[in-house]
Amino acid sequence: MSATGVTMKRTIGMVRSLYTSALALAVFFAGAGALFAFALEGAEGGDTPLSVLWVSAAAPVLPVLAALLSMEVWSDEKRSGRLDTLLAAPVKERDLATGKFLGVWSVTLAALALFLVSTLVFTAIWARPALDGVRISSFLPGFFALAMQSGLWCAISLAASAMFRSSAAAALTSVAVCAALPRAVWHALLAWAPQGRQAFGEMPLDAHAYDIASGVISPATVLSYVTLTFLALIFTSKLAAWARLKGRGARQLRLSTITVLVLSTLLAGSLIALFERVDTTFELPFATGRDYRFSARTRDILAAARGEIFVTSFMSRKDQRFRQVAHLLRALSAEADAMGGARVTLRYVDPRLDIGQAERLVRMGVAEDSLVFERGRRQAVVPLRDGCGERVCASAILRVAMPPQRRTVYWTRGHGELAIDAYGSWGLSDIARDLTHDGYRNMPINIASGEQTPSDCALIAIAGVKSDFSRAETGWLDQYLRKGGRLLVMLSTAEATGLTSLLSSWGIRPAEATIAGVRTLSGTDVIVSDFSSHPVASPMQGTQVVMEKPIVFTASAAAEGPGAARVEYSELATAGESCVAAASERGAGAGDDLGLRPTRIIAIGDAAFVMNSQLEARANANRDFFMNCIAYLSGTDAITESGIEANRLFSGMDRSQRVRFAVATALVFPGMVFLAAMVLVAARRRR
Repeated sequence: MSATGVTMKRTIGMVRSLYTSALALAVFFAGAGALFAFALEGAEGGDTPLSVLWVSAAAPVLPVLAALLSMEVWSDEKRSGRLDTLLAAPVKERDLATGKFLGVWSVTLAALALFLVSTLVFTAIWARPALDGVRISSFLPGFFALAMQSGLWCAISLAASAMFRSSAAAALTSVAVCAALPRAVWHALLAWAPQGRQAFGEMPLDAHAYDIASGVISPATVLSYVTLTFLALIFTSKLAAWARLKGRGARQLRLSTITVLVLSTLLAGSLIALFERVDTTFELPFATGRDYRFSARTRDILAAARGEIFVTSFMSRKDQRFRQVAHLLRALSAEADAMGGARVTLRYVDPRLDIGQAERLVRMGVAEDSLVFERGRRQAVVPLRDGCGERVCASAILRVAMPPQRRTVYWTRGHGELAIDAYGSWGLSDIARDLTHDGYRNMPINIASGEQTPSDCALIAIAGVKSDFSRAETGWLDQYLRKGGRLLVMLSTAEATGLTSLLSSWGIRPAEATIAGVRTLSGTDVIVSDFSSHPVASPMQGTQVVMEKPIVFTASAAAEGPGAARVEYSELATAGESCVAAASERGAGAGDDLGLRPTRIIAIGDAAFVMNSQLEARANANRDFFMNCIAYLSGTDAITESGIEANRLFSGMDRSQRVRFAVATALVFPGMVFLAAMVLVAARRRR
């Protein structure tokens, strides 16, 4: 066996017999497990793949693992004097450095593999829905990214260990160089720059791992890590050679060693600059672990659309959002071809490279960082600041491909309702923007004036009331409903007697009641995951809506009346045994024969379930449920009733399950690993 192989095997045995190795594994699994538990909670309802969450949890703790595993490899031999004996043998320093590096790196990779297995096991136990559609191959790019970074951290940690006789000093130095210093510099730049994160982007170490885990490979990044790893190994071997020369008065040899280190550093810097200069990127098709799937709503829109639709991405190719946007647009174009509807043609315009096309877009009034959907003379512009997901793109296609419709949602005012133009946590500006993307207008209405219903009224929405409706106002609403009107009521209290009596006369009775034995996220909210077969609720199967202390509904006497006056009452969503969202309809059967528009009402037991702070949490499908209600009431449910995006991360965990998951990943499993490692170390030392 070669000297490198012998040294590698000896190093693995040495690392496995150290108590600090047991501590290193425990610290790594505890830190990475806690970060993964928090990341999974924060990504709930988003489109971040599970493999990316795993990488983002392990990457920040990896330098600590490498430092603790490497701290004794050279330092212990320097303290004990074994290094002098080892260097007296006819073995080259680079063979020793390479063997020790491969030994420590192997243990680090084994720890990463174990962390991946434990993550998948605990996720399967407590968050099984998060694994739906996920393939093991999706974790390979992320594992490669962590292996690449861990190689660099191990090489730097070995160089620190060769520099100091104290293992603690070596560990602290490597952690400072690999983790603390880069992050401190980055945070200092963010604090110094007026534009903050926009000027410097994401933390490079995190961005590299995130990009590769997402399937975006940059050869310059990979080659830079390899170059820096070799540079650290050169430093390690030269530090060992320096120890060989110690006390021999070999001034010229020491000077040549310093020269080699300086020239190696300059060469490495030049190579990295060259790599960045000629860099390109390519995307792995299997990286996310999911074939891109579209909702029923998007497929219906693509199937119903006709003609050719041009989609232009007006943004820099260096923008970190470009890869995600391009991936979505390619999948959208392929889905359109499969559905046999409109043909979606993609165009990419970089403002700094495609000057002519960029000038055309600017003259059209299109701002940079936007998507432009065009069909004939019709155009829809989607700014990326509003988000760029499947729902937004499908809504833009709907606006340019379908006949124009004047659909306006009128929001009542004057009773303390939540405002659609409020951008704070308690406002409804986010959901109002989503309605605009779907082709609706949002307008206020003052029903106290007794004015006629506007001709473009699709429905009237009441989003929470603090003061009661007068008898004249409820009479106006009742007349509106008798003419086939549509009403959406979101209540947080059943004490609004005017609205309560109105709803009761149309089949829905609100009531204050305690909902017990239900799942919760925060302890005060209620997770709603039981949905009926109603057109509004059926697409919600398998998702969860979160409501804050909702009121409940039951059928009133009006829902039991005979003949044409009878109102059809339907439960939409229940929590435990209590209905928290209900619908009523009158005249559905007669409408087909007589050309009448049936009356439709939906009541939801939480006035604030689509306020901005709830939608920002993303741990719910509140947005989708609300949009389904709007589509059903406005009569466009044939196209837009099922808008649940398929590429969303849902763990299905409530508050107690999240606590158990975090305890298992951050405490129980690391404790088991620590005890097992301590037992093995003790057994090896006895032998």
